Amino acid sequence: MSVVTDTIRRHPMRSILRRLLPRHGTAVAYLALFAALGGSAYAAVTVTGKNIKDGTVTGRDVKNASLGKNKLGATAVSSLTGQPGPAGPQGPQGEKGEQGPVGPTGATGPKGETGPAGPQGSAGVPGPSGVSGWQYFVSDGVYIVDDGPGSAEVYCPLHKRPLGGGLGRTGAFRTNMVTSAPKERKSDGALGWVVDVWNEGPLPTTIYAWVICANVTS
Repeated sequence: MSVVTDTIRRHPMRSILRRLLPRHGTAVAYLALFAALGGSAYAAVTVTGKNIKDGTVTGRDVKNASLGKNKLGATAVSSLTGQPGPAGPQGPQGEKGEQGPVGPTGATGPKGETGPAGPQGSAGVPGPSGVSGWQYFVSDGVYIVDDGPGSAEVYCPLHKRPLGGGLGRTGAFRTNMVTSAPKERKSDGALGWVVDVWNEGPLPTTIYAWVICANVTS
């Protein structure tokens, strides 16, 4: 009786056998049967990976949603990734962000080499002459008696300047030049030429003044 009791305590089916203890003969018979089976009832609930042949367990043998991602290997997880879908439409442009702080000033770069001299430029077109619009003017004749003075004047158009002038005469052979010089007309500021003479005779004479005028660029 002590051997049977000890066996019941160490075996998972002790709850069943406990109910059979009052029937000594029946308990002994069940113990003999369990020993003959070699504990196969326990082996049925302790199957490990070593007892399963590779490739024999299929998807039909696994309950849906019973395996999490953390139960799968890296190769199995990567095989579950589908092909990338087409690119979606471009979203609206976001609002302009705030201007970032000014960065530090960079170091000054090295001085570059002096470049080659450029080609010599062509000679410029000569500018217009500073003198243009040349004109020649002669005054009316001025009659001078023997042994007497006389004067003649001629002026350029406004805005022109006299370049030179002089005396012209007819008749007497002894006419002394007193003045031959540029002159400004006080009434309008025109410029011209004036000559003053003295007729020493022995005959009367007629004199005139002449002047060359032109535009002068200062």
